[in-house]
Amino acid sequence: MKISALQLSGIKNQGEIESYLKEALRAKVKLVLFGEYLLNPFFKDLESVKSKTQRFGKIERDNENLARLSAQYNLIMVAPIFEIVKGRVYKTITILNKGKALNYRAQKLMPYEHWNEVKFFSNAIPKLPKIPPIFNVGGFKFAVLFGYELHFDEFWLKLKNENVDCVLLPTASTFDSSLRWRSIIKMRAFLNSCYILRANRIGRYEDIPTKTSWNFYGDSLFASPSGEILDCLGDREELLIVEMNKKYLKDIKECWRFR
Repeated sequence: MKISALQLSGIKNQGEIESYLKEALRAKVKLVLFGEYLLNPFFKDLESVKSKTQRFGKIERDNENLARLSAQYNLIMVAPIFEIVKGRVYKTITILNKGKALNYRAQKLMPYEHWNEVKFFSNAIPKLPKIPPIFNVGGFKFAVLFGYELHFDEFWLKLKNENVDCVLLPTASTFDSSLRWRSIIKMRAFLNSCYILRANRIGRYEDIPTKTSWNFYGDSLFASPSGEILDCLGDREELLIVEMNKKYLKDIKECWRFR
């Protein structure tokens, strides 16, 4: 079964997104994963905005357009969005299938001074995280995690117990972290005998207070249950199309007996 990761540089209009969806359909892809902060603004661009009403209205319209695209195209779309409820903003992954949505709110947010999602978003942060949504496509069990959540063992113990076959990982990785992210993803895939599809964003963010430039470097990738990178993208706008293999996955499980 084929799945895909869409690597973009920021907010695109509906026509541009549709061109990639049509390409995915031509390749007989069943699922498309978007990276973090692609369909909605980078949260740091909104930190200093005093009146958010107009901006939030556009975000809600963009989310509605994505749902309409899901109803139009026979594809499952997995996309991080800003979920806005009664003026509060939540960091959420929406799983869209034929226009119907299943939402997952992040349970871990970055708390750092230069990247403080805890302060910006209204997500509840439980001491013990719940199991993220698990859904079936083509006989495979999928789960979703935000990039920051990749680092916490509590999630992976739950996903292993649920016998998840592929973890969908939208990220917004920057600075000089490429090798570290690759190492962690390969380790998680190997120890859990599962595929990991990562969709990262590209482009730059100029942090005016610190006069620094943040480079989102891409490197969207597909890791195998044997801990290898099967395919990846560079630092340009592209669609990564990969294939999952049931027999190979079964053989890896039986070989290593981690699950």
